[in-house]
Amino acid sequence: MPYTFKDRCNIFNIMEYLSTNDLGRAIAVYKFYDMSNSYNAAEFSFEEAQKQTDIYRKFYFLKEAIIGFNSCYDIPWQIIYFAFDFFDKITSAEEYKKALKNGCKTHEWRKNSNGDKEYQKTIFCKDIEQLKQTDNNAKDFFTEFEKYINFATNQDYGIRQWANNIKHQGGFVSSDILKHDEVAFVDCLQDELLTFTTEWLYPHTPTFDDIITRLEKQKNNLTNFMDWLGDSIFGNTQIIDFKFKPKLFSAGRCTQDIKSSIIIPR
Repeated sequence: MPYTFKDRCNIFNIMEYLSTNDLGRAIAVYKFYDMSNSYNAAEFSFEEAQKQTDIYRKFYFLKEAIIGFNSCYDIPWQIIYFAFDFFDKITSAEEYKKALKNGCKTHEWRKNSNGDKEYQKTIFCKDIEQLKQTDNNAKDFFTEFEKYINFATNQDYGIRQWANNIKHQGGFVSSDILKHDEVAFVDCLQDELLTFTTEWLYPHTPTFDDIITRLEKQKNNLTNFMDWLGDSIFGNTQIIDFKFKPKLFSAGRCTQDIKSSIIIPR
């Protein structure tokens, strides 16, 4: 069933966060809403796939579900980046876009002293590592966070590589489709040794049942992930008294004073 985030946070929670200068959690509410929307779209595709009798329609919806569930794993990094104050300030739409583009990643390509590109840790990543060493709440949080987020690449049930092949590299097709279309592969041999086979062009050929099993595992992980993440960040949102709510921890980078004489919804 759809994940309804509005049952956890509403407009009054957002107004409370803004009135207490908790800009990070106010932004995190909307990012959480983004995640629940991505999840619901993927869940719809997953459910539709299982209703289909046409083999091509079934495969279409399964691929959409793979891409959709995989995309859900990008948003939690954005959620914690804002919720736990890893950002500096947001005073314009452009600053927000810049924070999303440059701030919410743990590694990026940079030139070293020799002018060569290296995949290096970002300030966000270094802040996380520092907090894990100095704050037990942060250490416990990220231990659990990494367990959930790394399930996207789980050896037995991961979907990250499938999604990358579907979107970028090709070579992903269900064996049920190959069998239905009577696709044949061609082998090249030299002295009975294989030198080339066109089967290499399709490194991922799971059955429909295999795909459905993985997607069910991913669906369950993501719902548990969202429940845990929401509890960890927002706590009990039923109490709205316009007083600052303590956080598990904070990177402390955002000290922005939201100057406003009135806060109103629209």
